Amino acid sequence: MRAGGAATLLLAAGASAGSTLFNIAIPAQLNKDGGYAHVAALFGQPKYDESLSQRLVYANSTLCDVDASMRGAVSSPYLMFAERGGCTFVVKARNAQALGASGLVIADDRCVCGTACEPQARCEGQEPIMADDGSGSDISIASVMLYKEDGDAIRDYFRCGAYPGQKCARAPWTVESLVQASLEYTVPAPDARVEWELWTTSIDEASLDFLRDFKATVLALGTKQLFTPHFYTYNGSHYGCDLKLASDDELCGNLCTNGGRYCAPDPDGKRADGIAGADVVAENLRRTCVWKRYGGKDQAESDQVGVGETWWDYVGNFSELCGTAEDFVDAGCRSRAMREAGVDEAYVDACVADSGGLDGGPNAVLDHEVAELENKNIVYVPECIVNDAVVWGGLSPLNVLSTVCHGYARDALPPACDCVEAAALVSSDAYAKCLADSVAPYVTPEVTKTKETVKSGIPWYAVFLLVVAIVVVMLLAGLAYWKHTQAQMRDQVRGILAEYMPLEDLGTSNPIGLGGSAPDKPAVFSVNA
Repeated sequence: MRAGGAATLLLAAGASAGSTLFNIAIPAQLNKDGGYAHVAALFGQPKYDESLSQRLVYANSTLCDVDASMRGAVSSPYLMFAERGGCTFVVKARNAQALGASGLVIADDRCVCGTACEPQARCEGQEPIMADDGSGSDISIASVMLYKEDGDAIRDYFRCGAYPGQKCARAPWTVESLVQASLEYTVPAPDARVEWELWTTSIDEASLDFLRDFKATVLALGTKQLFTPHFYTYNGSHYGCDLKLASDDELCGNLCTNGGRYCAPDPDGKRADGIAGADVVAENLRRTCVWKRYGGKDQAESDQVGVGETWWDYVGNFSELCGTAEDFVDAGCRSRAMREAGVDEAYVDACVADSGGLDGGPNAVLDHEVAELENKNIVYVPECIVNDAVVWGGLSPLNVLSTVCHGYARDALPPACDCVEAAALVSSDAYAKCLADSVAPYVTPEVTKTKETVKSGIPWYAVFLLVVAIVVVMLLAGLAYWKHTQAQMRDQVRGILAEYMPLEDLGTSNPIGLGGSAPDKPAVFSVNA
């Protein structure tokens, strides 16, 4: 991941422009079809799908110091063009950022050996990596470096108005405002499925929270994404780790497995105790085998290819249960993490053994990881790559999902991509709810049916029929009760009427209070039934 202080620099290797594009629109003579070849910096936090089309300003220096005369001389926004050398790339970017530049373009001062670039003296084997010097966490602008021949052509135009192939005139050129350039970071978006990968190690603390929290996002995206985990295991042969000393000791000691072929840095810096590099390599191999069974293309459940829910469970369980130095190497703790995640430990053990094991000769699985590491020029871990584009900024579910969503064709965005806005503007709870609501359309009917059957014990349609039956019974019972109540009321009314005696049936005596003499026994009137 390209975050200043969060990533660990592991190995100097080449880097490519990948998903960045730099070109010049004005003057047209400096425009190149497809843009200028360049190297992108491994620091800063540029935004994808945002193009910086701005004036290109020549610093006329290496930009290792901020020239006071430049402050306020050019109004923002603009891109800065500076020379290589004299200080780190981060220092140049920080100074450009302080001057108000929204991006930095550096002209290399050395040729790549074997190219048409001149002079070949002091040439270098490849373009250098624009690596972080360890202090680049405050850099927010994008930075790239052009090859020497291209940088020379742009510099000549700035200095004396010469186009490529022309010689400089004697008079200095002063109309640099005529240079209009663009710098863009994009994620290739060819179709309705995004392919992404994460490079990490089994002891990488910077990715622990992400590996625990991103499972829900992966499940929400489902088969609309194809994930592949990779583990940083370097080739010990490049460092002579497979050579024997006169004392018959291994040169790299407990950093490596398989006779020094596969190595990892010592995570705690204590070679005599704690977790050794060889322990990290072994766990890297086991996690690769777990993925092969539960998320790789070889496993049977097609709906889990590139998803690997069980793999995410195991990694999360291992981090929680076996995170200490003692538990990391404890086989019992590892077995518990596998068991609780539903991992077939026998399969993993067989995968480790069948691929070549961890003693003696080569291991096919580790050989593949080492080759991928070298082919893709991985420099930092954790490193997240989406459709061959690097994820810039911190390794967080929101940031990775945002980059993944940029990798879909515009008419193929899954519902989970709506959760980016929910997380950014509302809360983490809103993000979780949004993910839960967006899962259903991307779970196959067979999987949904299986999960519902396991959870409830009966199919969904049986539950529906049962509910309907209960409602019908309740309605019939209510109707019967209503009819019974009506019948009771009619009987009561009849009883009252039957006991009612009209006045003329009381004889000739006048009732009390109507005058005349009172009867021997007064009449009693009652309305009670």
